[in-house]
Amino acid sequence: MLRSQTSVSEPLRISIVTPSLNQGGTIEETIVSILDQSYPSVEHFVIDAQSSDQTIEVLERYPHLRWVSEPDDGQTDAINKGLKMCSGEIFAFLNADDVYRPGAFQRVAELFADPSCDIVVGDCDVIDGASKTVDRYQARLDRPEDLLRFWDWGKAVCVPQPSTFMRRSALELVGAFDQSYDMAMDYEMWLRLAGSCRFVVVSESLAGFRITPDTKTSSRPFDALMETARASLQYVSLAPPTRRLRSRLEILARTAGGVVAMGESNTPHLVGGRTPRELAARAAGFWPPVLVSRRWWKLALFGAR
Repeated sequence: MLRSQTSVSEPLRISIVTPSLNQGGTIEETIVSILDQSYPSVEHFVIDAQSSDQTIEVLERYPHLRWVSEPDDGQTDAINKGLKMCSGEIFAFLNADDVYRPGAFQRVAELFADPSCDIVVGDCDVIDGASKTVDRYQARLDRPEDLLRFWDWGKAVCVPQPSTFMRRSALELVGAFDQSYDMAMDYEMWLRLAGSCRFVVVSESLAGFRITPDTKTSSRPFDALMETARASLQYVSLAPPTRRLRSRLEILARTAGGVVAMGESNTPHLVGGRTPRELAARAAGFWPPVLVSRRWWKLALFGAR
């Protein structure tokens, strides 16, 4: 009886991992947003990939941090390194240019007090380079299979990475983040968790997601689309058996449409330098019926607008 009372009175520990590489201009704001949480049990790990800017100088100012600075194999590898170090019952990762909102941890812990809750997802503010809120992602997930519809992200479905927290036991069940993903490792994880775990969605902003022209999300949309499509096809079994073929075909068609749209945009640096004709060929590889589209033929024959 005494052991039970003690465990109930102790707050759930929250473990945060921050992957870092040359984000010295923003990482202090990230650290402070965690340090200022009115929550009594937090551990914060920074996994730095040998930054050459002022990052280490910033980290050394915060003795509560646990951090390493060493070569790694990218962001996903860094997240997994941090995950192995964590001891908390609740896990999340926050990139070195994002922030948590005041009171987020207390609210998350309240929701995880329900043992049936495996993942908490909240709204997420979009912030600019000056940390000004310019938009808001509203968290939404009505059915696990909705995650497959990446083209509806931000509308019919949205699981914002900075405002998502996971029960560590759920991660132990499904495994670490897949290091074959560099852009969509979070999306692949949500799909994997959705097969066996309960998501709790709250209409409260828990974090701020920074978007600038230099962020990976903004500068590599083609890579993000390719990885998102791969993950969606990998987990099409989230749809009921009677809808799986339809879901697969829709994923392929939507991916092809996205590739054509990128080719039309005439922004080679956003598509890894691929030419319009290369993009047209890639689109046809996903969805051969795109060959009947006038847009596809215009892209294939004449290039971007």
